[in-house]
Amino acid sequence: MFLADTHMHSTVSFDGHSSRGEMACASRMDAKLDCICFTDHYDIINEKGEHCPHYDWTPARQQQAAARQLVEPCEGFELLYGIELGNAPADFDAAERALAEPGLDFVIGSIHNASGKLGGIDYYYIDYKQQPQLAAPHLKDYLDSLLELAQWGNYDALGHIPYPLRYIRQRGGLPMGLEDYRELVDEILRTAVSKGKAIEINTYRGRGTLEDYVPLVKRFRELGGQLVTCGADAHRAEDVGKGLKNAYALLEECGFRYVTVFRQRKPELYPL
Repeated sequence: MFLADTHMHSTVSFDGHSSRGEMACASRMDAKLDCICFTDHYDIINEKGEHCPHYDWTPARQQQAAARQLVEPCEGFELLYGIELGNAPADFDAAERALAEPGLDFVIGSIHNASGKLGGIDYYYIDYKQQPQLAAPHLKDYLDSLLELAQWGNYDALGHIPYPLRYIRQRGGLPMGLEDYRELVDEILRTAVSKGKAIEINTYRGRGTLEDYVPLVKRFRELGGQLVTCGADAHRAEDVGKGLKNAYALLEECGFRYVTVFRQRKPELYPL
């Protein structure tokens, strides 16, 4: 089985805990992966709600080169170069500038923050147990932003589509889901299909179940989607690849026979 984890964060990201070298070695030696892609954060609205119109690729270049020296002698292991581009609708010009980086293999498009009209706060920092009244407007606002991102189109995969539910339902304990926004979710998926883009199954470092992805992935396939990537969203070396085989099993359950890996921003399919 070809195992590819194409969503991970090193210390290049503000919330990473391991270097790219450490994570690459763990991916090869411990998790026995065949391919990884580093997708460190560039959030145009950052975790503090600040506008960041410029991205410095220097740390990513340096750590990528160091990691390659460590693992490239390993036969059958591939190290790819990517980015998780967060909150692009806040400044599409800034996003376009960042994506001019030479040698990019993969771009995950994601939304981590509420829009400016709702204060621009990162969902991670919201206590929905204490402020349950924020959950519904935040989820609707999130999906509106995700649709705007999908329509823009300069991404390869839409990342962790159920993202706010990590904090609304899993941490906040509120009984909410994407089924209440079926038409809007369909429009997001249909837009990704029309543009030939992928969606991602994000295992959230193997935490909990992947139940939110089952209806999403099935509906994506019904709408004609063919490209699905998988990633653990690891932020430290010990979490690389966690839950990846469960994501592959979910793909099969939903009728897919291939997992997608992007190289030079072009999709390639591997049998599950």
